[in-house]
Amino acid sequence: MIALQRAALSVVLLSLVILSFASGVQAAQVDICFGLPESRLQAGSVARVVGNSRLKEEAPPGAYLKSNASREGLVLRYLAEGTLLRILPDSKSLCTIDGDRWWAVEVDGLRGYVTESVGQNYVLEPHNGELTAAAPSELTTVLTCVRPYLDSPLPTPTAAPNSTPYFRAVFGSDDGTLQYADQGGFPRLIARFDFPPLSVDLSPDGSAALVLTYNGVYWVDILTGKVAYFADPTRFSLSEDTWFVRAQWTPQGDAAAVELVDTRDNIYTFPIWTVSLTGQGAPFQVDTGREPQFSVQRSPDRSLMVILSASDIVPYPKSIVDEPPPLLEFVPAGAEGDGRSILPASITWTPDSSGFYAYTPKSEDAPPDDPFGGRLFFVPRNGTAQDFGAVSNIPRNARVIPSPNGLWLLVKVGEQWRIQARDGKIAQRLPAESEPFGWTPDSAGVAFRTAEGKTGFLGTDGKTESPYVPLVDNLSTLSWLPDGTALYAVRGFDGRLTLSGKPLDGQAFYIGIVANELAYSAALFNAAPNAARPPRPCE
Repeated sequence: MIALQRAALSVVLLSLVILSFASGVQAAQVDICFGLPESRLQAGSVARVVGNSRLKEEAPPGAYLKSNASREGLVLRYLAEGTLLRILPDSKSLCTIDGDRWWAVEVDGLRGYVTESVGQNYVLEPHNGELTAAAPSELTTVLTCVRPYLDSPLPTPTAAPNSTPYFRAVFGSDDGTLQYADQGGFPRLIARFDFPPLSVDLSPDGSAALVLTYNGVYWVDILTGKVAYFADPTRFSLSEDTWFVRAQWTPQGDAAAVELVDTRDNIYTFPIWTVSLTGQGAPFQVDTGREPQFSVQRSPDRSLMVILSASDIVPYPKSIVDEPPPLLEFVPAGAEGDGRSILPASITWTPDSSGFYAYTPKSEDAPPDDPFGGRLFFVPRNGTAQDFGAVSNIPRNARVIPSPNGLWLLVKVGEQWRIQARDGKIAQRLPAESEPFGWTPDSAGVAFRTAEGKTGFLGTDGKTESPYVPLVDNLSTLSWLPDGTALYAVRGFDGRLTLSGKPLDGQAFYIGIVANELAYSAALFNAAPNAARPPRPCE
């Protein structure tokens, strides 16, 4: 009897232990949600994006649709503010130790996980209405296979006798629209995206635009507005610490050079990927991991493209198996690891795109008789580089920008910019705290912006006026087309950027409102560009 009582008591005690353990587990699960904002969503309901999932201020805005309920999950899509999505009927609120509350959702046919809140801020809120119509499939469905055209493309339009070059500009505005303007005329709407374009680039023949948003790479027919979606974040296996920055057409017109920023562990690198626009293979990475930001540089006539790395200048590869030899090599300068600390070579193209002048930096790790550092070279389109020798009066870690004719150098020592000749003689000094836009195409001097937002010009001979520099203040960007036409964006009192153009000997003209300094592209053509040949999905 006593044995039976002891056995019963043991069973009771064991049950209490199990219940206590289970209660502890349940309490631990509840504790993960402790301190988070109260959930306002429920399974099967419709939610609206009202906040940001990002943890870094410079990261993409909006909600992040992730592959799993974790900060480490891959990004499937970035969802702009106002996007509607459905909470899956069988979804349950899931809190994680990161301080996020996740729901399984579906948007435009794509399923993943989104945080309802980040910290004390809501990312999603309940939406009382029904889901609106899904976004057009060309904006959400990636084109992974393209049928090639077997016939010859239309011939390039030829110029009529005594005709002037044909001007075309394409730009992304801050409302997400893509627009174009021909010959200085009124802009026309082409397409609309969920996010304002990060960058926009005209195709070599002027018939199409390459548009980059946080959600990837799009091809757009300028005249018809037809869109083809070539690469989304999943094609690059992006985490939320890595995002797109700029995309440019390669000179052959069959691929996009895509630049990104990777901020994992607060160490910044700037990967470069190639995305085929003819369906020839998956995107592939072409960088070495040792490039500064915006290391892909293209000639004024768009026919040449190079990559500036920490230790060399190389032609942009034409394919995944192409390994072009370096045009110049040198000992790396700057700190290792973080791309922001790299001091790369600087190049300036000649106005006719026959080559570029390059200044290679001095490295503390180079031998005393370093034959490459601190020197000026001319790299022609064809042939070997010409060495002009070591440049005098340039200290280590100085930033150096050669003039288009190679006779002058713009040098930043500390916080001061100065103009000096190749022999080291200082000709002029820019006003303190000025930021240069660059050399004017005639190499006569430098355009710059003062700390007060005034636009200025300083010539090698001390002159302060140039026909290449528009007389407007609050310039954000300034560049020139091969014929000397200035393209410039002015920052208004409302913070918006207004893009304009000005021929060398003509009147300025309005182009449009642009989303940022990379969201526009313009070029000159012999005649009005043909209609584009759209990519055709494989059957």
